[in-house]
Amino acid sequence: MSIKETIATAGRNRHTVIITAREDDGSTETREAEPYSYRTTAGTEKFFCYDIAKGGTRNFHVHKIISVEETQNSFTPRWEIEV
Repeated sequence: MSIKETIATAGRNRHTVIITAREDDGSTETREAEPYSYRTTAGTEKFFCYDIAKGGTRNFHVHKIISVEETQNSFTPRWEIEV
């Protein structure tokens, strides 16, 4: 299953995802997040989510996402899920 398919499945199931992505400085970060949407800005597709640990929205460049895993942790959507 592709990264986007995993995110879509988690969104439909109202499950969080564990996402690992490369940061702008080259480091990698792993976070648990609620999946919400994709947007294209300045020609770059971004994935928008709610970061559980940081308690706020976060976005990732889709091409910098290394892996995504659906958890069994349910959430009540804060916004419409569009993934």
